[in-house]
Amino acid sequence: MKPMKLELYNAIVDDFNKLPSFNRENENNLRKKYKNLPPTTIGSIISSLVQRAMKQSYRKSPSISSKYYELYEELMKNSKDENVILRLADRQGISPALFARSLLQNVYPDSTMVKKCMKDTTFIEDKDLAYQVFVSTMNDNQYGPYADIIKQSIGLEYELRLERELRLMNISFSDENILRSRGYDKTPDFKLEVPIAVDGFIVHWIESKALFGDEENHSGYLKDQLMCYWNRFGPGLVIYWFGFLETINDTPEANNMFILRTGFPPKESIVTLNMDL
Repeated sequence: MKPMKLELYNAIVDDFNKLPSFNRENENNLRKKYKNLPPTTIGSIISSLVQRAMKQSYRKSPSISSKYYELYEELMKNSKDENVILRLADRQGISPALFARSLLQNVYPDSTMVKKCMKDTTFIEDKDLAYQVFVSTMNDNQYGPYADIIKQSIGLEYELRLERELRLMNISFSDENILRSRGYDKTPDFKLEVPIAVDGFIVHWIESKALFGDEENHSGYLKDQLMCYWNRFGPGLVIYWFGFLETINDTPEANNMFILRTGFPPKESIVTLNMDL
């Protein structure tokens, strides 16, 4: 998979910004428009855009939470619809799980309790509200506890895929758990016991990212993770399994502190180094 052209990425962003709301129907229509892209790639891009849009549009103020709760109560009085939160979220242009969280903030001032209720709706005393929150989280594949579980599972799946590739090539490594036991607080997914060369670039560690790498999330990873890995272990390899934007490969750090790939490098591009004296 080649890095994505900036023009194509900007076109996707423009089409996303034109969506009236963030429901599955609109998401599927956007996916169909870009059906030539791998489903994981367009899905990851949409997921990142939804997260950012929610951060920009959502306000945690009590007045907004109170307004949403009034809308919810009014609709519940005159309807036995099991999709009340879904309908209200669609009207407000925010994700169902985020709307549900806002309702719960009006019921429970304690943010810890809100998080608890989002993960397990049996803690919500109002059983009608509990059911509505459950329906909203199960129908939101981009935000909330259900979406988080999906993303964590996908991340683990690709870490295991990377581990399998390393073992098939008899490349020795230490994983995150081993590195943490040695006292490291920030660790790559795999630290190679003996470095390898990938297309002539020396690699000491490998980081797996089961998402699409764009300028914003890559910048965050660079600041919070990749710079630290480079300072401690030397140059490495970052795998964006669902592709990445061509512009992040032109940054000063790319091809100096690390190289970027969209999958495990082919065997013919890897040279294992013999450290025996």
